Amino acid sequence: MSSHTARHLGLKINKEGRYYLNKENLKKYLDLEQYKIKRLFYDIETSQYEVKSFRIGYNLNLHYQNVTKLAKIICVSWKWEGEDKIHNIHWGKEMDDKRILQKFIPEMNKADEIVAHNGDRFDVKWLRTRALFHRLPMKPKYRSVDTLKQAKAYFNFPNNRLDTIAQYLGVGAKIEHEGIKMWDAVEAGDKKALKAMVQYCDGDITVLEDVYFQLEKYVKNMTHVGAHTGGAKHSCPSCGNNNDIVLNKFNYTALGTIKPEMSCNSCGYVYEMSYSAYRDFMMVKTMLIN
Repeated sequence: MSSHTARHLGLKINKEGRYYLNKENLKKYLDLEQYKIKRLFYDIETSQYEVKSFRIGYNLNLHYQNVTKLAKIICVSWKWEGEDKIHNIHWGKEMDDKRILQKFIPEMNKADEIVAHNGDRFDVKWLRTRALFHRLPMKPKYRSVDTLKQAKAYFNFPNNRLDTIAQYLGVGAKIEHEGIKMWDAVEAGDKKALKAMVQYCDGDITVLEDVYFQLEKYVKNMTHVGAHTGGAKHSCPSCGNNNDIVLNKFNYTALGTIKPEMSCNSCGYVYEMSYSAYRDFMMVKTMLIN
């Protein structure tokens, strides 16, 4: 048995060099209520750049000097997994995003995972760029789950827009809005338009979370939840279940490495583990039976 598994099980070694743990403590370990991973769902809306140009049309090259007004973050909405409340913050009368970042970055820093649609390419980069502009500290790396990347890598939806995926899966739809007119009104200081934009952003969080949980069991997990919650490496990476997992078959790599394929009866997730982790799993089962 690996030292990692032995440590988490609280095993001790007897005079014969064998691990031991009484049955009562082992059952307590296997039935341990898992600490939920702190997963943050979020979305941002940004204002528009304003530029001057002598031409209009497609494929224009506009120099930075053409920019007359920088784009900023208008609002951020977020929600913690397992909670009902959706939080939000917007730029208010001052039309500046410094206060938004001061509020939201500490929330991001609390998360074990942050989840967004196109978050890696858009949301995180915008947040980091504006944090740098205001000289606000921000972590250089987050454990980010991007549902757009998952959609592209694992599926073939009609298109990969969040709204399309949600409707395809029958879990709802994004809130409709006036399009660019809403952005123009918000940037002109229209309070009703700003309220509508925040409601739109809040609605994206609901759809995002629903889509995430539909995709979750069909894609590779970002975090090994079992190990994260103090379990052994053989525990389910998706839900953390330590006990109710079964062997499907043995897979073999091109180099002949054995990769046991397991199924979790609790959440249905299918995953591979190392053979050493599988031996630990079998030893735990044997100890429980005996």
